[in-house]
Amino acid sequence: MRNAVIIDQQYVVTVDNSGCIGEKELDAVKASNELTAYYSARVGLLEQWCAGSHPTHLFLSNFTGEDAWKDYERGISKALEEIGEKMPPLAGSTESNFKSLQSGISVMMVGKILRDTSAELCDWFVVGKPLVGQEVIEHKDDVVKLSEIYLLIKLGVLKRVWPVGSRGIGAELSRLFNGFEVECDLPLEKSSGPATSVIVAVEKGKTEQLYEYISAPIEPIKIR
Repeated sequence: MRNAVIIDQQYVVTVDNSGCIGEKELDAVKASNELTAYYSARVGLLEQWCAGSHPTHLFLSNFTGEDAWKDYERGISKALEEIGEKMPPLAGSTESNFKSLQSGISVMMVGKILRDTSAELCDWFVVGKPLVGQEVIEHKDDVVKLSEIYLLIKLGVLKRVWPVGSRGIGAELSRLFNGFEVECDLPLEKSSGPATSVIVAVEKGKTEQLYEYISAPIEPIKIR
């Protein structure tokens, strides 16, 4: 498990935040509110899958302003629509007492554990490239697609999904393979922003299906 919290061995809580990304004049990265929420939701989804769970309830904290709520709701819904699922119940709140100078959003997901995440006798790969900021918008083809990952989970091809965050591929590999020598021909220290790349464990003998269904770049991981 990565950053999720497990409650009573049944439920999983995941959270993702985005700050200074949006439509306000002083935002560091210019993107629509809908797109910002979409990427926060996709991180939450990937964290849920990492823990073997799937979201049943969603919570939105909106620091941008009341006008942004509908855009954020559409962005979250888009992430669920991408994998062919209806959006779970959404609740939350908006900071309306004070007007912020920059955008801010937090998406929390509560999910139920559905599958085991053991990854024995698997081959490991990085799917997608590490991207951050404006790169995420400019290099969409290099971003791992939720729908493709979800399909391979359901087909039993992927036994483990591990999203890569701002610390980069190298930091995530260290957490996964502590004590082992690991090689991957990608920039290991570069931020992967809103989980534009993920580390996956593929069941032995099913690597061909990974390459068949994934459209983003795929890079093998060598473990010694």
